[in-house]
Amino acid sequence: MMKAEINHQAAIENLSSILFSTLEERIFFAHLGGFLHTQVGADQTKIYLIHQDQSAELVSVNGKAIDEKDSKIIDKGIGVVGHVVRTKRPYFSNSVSRDPLFNKEASQGISAELCVPVMHEGVVIATIHHQIIDSEFEFAREHITQVLTIINEVKNPIANIKMYLSAKFLNETLLKQIEAKEKELEERQGGLNLTSSYKIEDKEIVGQSESMQKLLKIVEKVAASNVNCLISGESGTGKQMIARKIHCLSERKEYAFIGIDCASIEDKEIEKEIFGFESLESGGINIKNGLLEMANSGTLFLNNVEKLSLATQAKLASFINGGIAFRVGGQMPYRSDVRIVVASTKQLIDDVENDLFREDLYYSLNTVNIAVPAMRERREDIEILANYFLNKNKQTEEHKSISPCVIKKLVDYSWPGNVRELQSVMERAYILADGMIIESDHLADSVQRAEESIDKVEEEVLEFHEMTLDELEKRHICKTLDFLGGNKTKTAKTLGITVKTLYNKLHSYGMINSKEA
Repeated sequence: MMKAEINHQAAIENLSSILFSTLEERIFFAHLGGFLHTQVGADQTKIYLIHQDQSAELVSVNGKAIDEKDSKIIDKGIGVVGHVVRTKRPYFSNSVSRDPLFNKEASQGISAELCVPVMHEGVVIATIHHQIIDSEFEFAREHITQVLTIINEVKNPIANIKMYLSAKFLNETLLKQIEAKEKELEERQGGLNLTSSYKIEDKEIVGQSESMQKLLKIVEKVAASNVNCLISGESGTGKQMIARKIHCLSERKEYAFIGIDCASIEDKEIEKEIFGFESLESGGINIKNGLLEMANSGTLFLNNVEKLSLATQAKLASFINGGIAFRVGGQMPYRSDVRIVVASTKQLIDDVENDLFREDLYYSLNTVNIAVPAMRERREDIEILANYFLNKNKQTEEHKSISPCVIKKLVDYSWPGNVRELQSVMERAYILADGMIIESDHLADSVQRAEESIDKVEEEVLEFHEMTLDELEKRHICKTLDFLGGNKTKTAKTLGITVKTLYNKLHSYGMINSKEA
């Protein structure tokens, strides 16, 4: 190796060391510009930093950093800077006065100029301008090669500064958007902020049964802690009410409570809703905050959590474990201190065993499992709840009463729709009753038909049918499955057998295929 090559290599290593030592972009490009200035031998070397909106800012002249207050800004697409940023290719002219890209340079006495982009991963982060002032020096292709070679030799420090600048530009964009949003909220809502707009009030949970009293004691203990929890129960049992109660009894009650039904949103959109998303637009980066950010310091409630895709489940598990998340399409992480409460009508452990739900997420959410009882498991509360829903939001003089025969029908009914169905039945009865007493004919047909079904079942039980034990078992399993709305997990639990055993029996009856079994 010749002495000149050794000296050049040593100079490059020294430059790389200097560039690695700073993340201040003006200092960084001053060192780079100073080195290139001595190597190329131009009269003047300038470096422009390219911003996210593709405007350019002068940061270095002849190896000296330009103070921000003295810097010059060139708008997007203007002059040779705009041309090089757009084409991502070097450009030079030895007759600046005749080249339309160099209108301003010609007026400054510059006769020739070479402009080279500084790029990383296809993104132009700066442009280097070597300028000749009133001399016979001319640029050639070898000068482009010389500059590009040096840039390539310090590509690692350039990658480092590019990563830093991306983060810096993103933070600046975020701050501007936050300021704009805060201003918009103040103008529209008289200073109402995001937290207060999602703040909720505590509501009484009606119920005096032993099962509900036990449930409320568990809720109080969970609220006093800061753990995530899983609420399980049939549809309509009031799982969201329990989640709201946990939030309102906790130290997070002054902050946002945000709930979302994972079954009501398309799979490709649910991840964006929870984590937010970023997209590049002509005006810069468009950012939409996700529910995790909006619920910061508060509670996020995810109903029907089993509907999340495995990919979204993995991302949620990662957030719970590390407290850090990424928006869809984004590269910068964010933190959020949020308690996650989820609910499901399914036994999630069955989905875990069938590889439909991630095991790590299940155990992260299942720190405490709160099982909300169905209406048929808390029949003592039916009369109280029926009266509550009947006269809810009514003036005292408008209150109506329920006849004893109706109370019996309500208590005997199985309530497959649980509390939600009871509320609907009583609101309907109030409308249909002309007088102040609710009678049987004011009830929904489903409740009235239930008594006939019970009588029919009792008759069938009393009537003898000749059949084998296997036939009797099959009949009992099928009736139990039908009664529980086809829910195989609940059917297995009621029958005292495993889900796998139930599937095997249904397969033997020809009711499901071998794959399901």
